[in-house]
Amino acid sequence: MIKFSDFLVEQAEAEPEAKKLKHLPHVEDMSFSGHEGVGIAAQHLEDTHNLLLGKRSQSHISTKYDGAPSIVFGIHPETKKFFVATKSAFNAEPKINYTSEDIEKNHGHSPGLAAKLKDALTHLPKIMPRNGGVYQGDLMYSDSDVKKTGKKLSFTPNTITYSADASSPQGARIRNSKLGVVVHTKYTGRNFNNLSATILDNKQRNQFQDHPDVNNIDPTVHVDPHQYSHEDQREFLNHLENAKRTYGKMAPEAMDVLRRHQDHLEQYINSTVRSGDKPTVEGFSKFVSDKSQKDIDKVKTQTTKDRYLRQHADAIKDINDNSKHIKAALELHGHLQNAKNVLARVLSKNNDFEHSIGDEQTGPEGHVVWDKNDNATKIVDRAEFSRQNFLRGKMQQLKKAQNA
Repeated sequence: MIKFSDFLVEQAEAEPEAKKLKHLPHVEDMSFSGHEGVGIAAQHLEDTHNLLLGKRSQSHISTKYDGAPSIVFGIHPETKKFFVATKSAFNAEPKINYTSEDIEKNHGHSPGLAAKLKDALTHLPKIMPRNGGVYQGDLMYSDSDVKKTGKKLSFTPNTITYSADASSPQGARIRNSKLGVVVHTKYTGRNFNNLSATILDNKQRNQFQDHPDVNNIDPTVHVDPHQYSHEDQREFLNHLENAKRTYGKMAPEAMDVLRRHQDHLEQYINSTVRSGDKPTVEGFSKFVSDKSQKDIDKVKTQTTKDRYLRQHADAIKDINDNSKHIKAALELHGHLQNAKNVLARVLSKNNDFEHSIGDEQTGPEGHVVWDKNDNATKIVDRAEFSRQNFLRGKMQQLKKAQNA
């Protein structure tokens, strides 16, 4: 029998290795990537569970923020001068800004962005760690972006509006500051073109200096264990136990099948989140067929069409031949997702801000779990995220109508 604990031990004993930051997978989607992925998913869920209980967690857990723009800043490792930049800092021809003149040259075509970068250039040096470094984060507001409505202060850097009671500690920091930023990533290396990125942990975060002009918002989740009810705990543990039982019944070779179809499985799950359909083997087979047909329709030469047709036939045959493995995988994925949803619901209560899109209350974008082996996943209520995307669409349509 395959056991979660076998792979949790392997994860705990594995030597950490340097990794580049990349697209963050949903924690439950890790189950499509093999035995190690299942171990990572289980570890991240249990670490989050322990954190919510007020226990020591082996992973760093932080809140995702919907800021704009994403900024890279710090002491350039080669020029030794302070700079600010967008993610274009990593372009083949990087746009690095040391002065306001640089910002006008590189971003003057976008006055709003240029103004934000100038604010960052003015204020971020005030909180830089004494030992320097290069960092990345999300700009949340400049002082002119903050609005007061009743007893609340709010700002809307992108689509989500963040609000805090003016009398709260966070409200006081917003009121007294000229810039709000969430720093989440640290880069290391002597050559700017070969910088390596990792999560900004608490030890590194504490090296930033305090200054009233900058509200350096800490995305680290600080929990109130009372928010994690006994009912929530029982629900989480029940879903996790169901996942363990399902995983224990799966044949070892099932993971080879899943790896062959990993990309399509992840895409299929996303489609079911949008449609509200329950994932099934039949639905997955149809999804692969429909997608293959779209690919075939795009090409013009018969030779390429024939190659795509053969690939499609092989994929469908593999799905049909291994339907029991894929069915079990979808069941495992469902149990992990249900366990994750409990944690996402509780995590959203442990936040300094209220969140809304337009006039509708929402939750935060989600949370990121980063373990000591540099594995990172996200804990997102996908149904809520889908609703947020729907609200974003409504907001965009409203703005277009207003500007027409």
